Amino acid sequence: MRNAVILLGGRVFEGLFEEGPRKLLRVADVIKQLYERGLELAVVTGGSEIARKYIGAVSELGGSKYMQDYAGILVTRLNALLTISALGELAYPKVVESYDEAPLAHAMGKVPVSGGIHPGYSTDTVAALMAERLRFNALIKLTGVDGVYEEDPKVNPAAKRIEELSYEDLERLVINKSYDPGKYELLDLTSIKILRRSSISTIILSADRPEAIMDLLEGRKVGTLVR
Repeated sequence: MRNAVILLGGRVFEGLFEEGPRKLLRVADVIKQLYERGLELAVVTGGSEIARKYIGAVSELGGSKYMQDYAGILVTRLNALLTISALGELAYPKVVESYDEAPLAHAMGKVPVSGGIHPGYSTDTVAALMAERLRFNALIKLTGVDGVYEEDPKVNPAAKRIEELSYEDLERLVINKSYDPGKYELLDLTSIKILRRSSISTIILSADRPEAIMDLLEGRKVGTLVR
């Protein structure tokens, strides 16, 4: 793996105000190690329970799905700002707000960090398009589970993790999932189609153990590989 977009799911930012930014600091430390190893990187930040609360509030006040999406985008950009702060001089010093801004940041030797960009597109799709725009060949998603399972591990703790599957298989798993604002599961259908058309591999890992990315670089089998 020479380059990757790292997608920070909401799990990275959960408990931020109750527990402090310890999860984000662990992730930032791993990103710094990857950069020191010479990997080309970009980061996309998701929302969290805070985004879901804002989305719910906008809905209760009568806001459209567009406005709900936009509320989520604003929260993801705040999370991007936190990530830039954690990465320090390594990061491009402002939140990237377009796909064309990312290559400029990358050309400066900085890590571009973005949140959501357009209403209607999850940060999964943003990360997929960012990988396409930068011509990166991998996407790493840090989320609430350590891979794709045959069944929901929260419902069935004995469910088996799938080490590798195709995008076609993943599409069949998620096709009936919710696509309301703030409720995307694993990867959404739009991101799957983008990743498949450009042959970008995706690795799904647990945000609770970001160090697994280093295991991945050393050839160990972790998470779920989708290709």
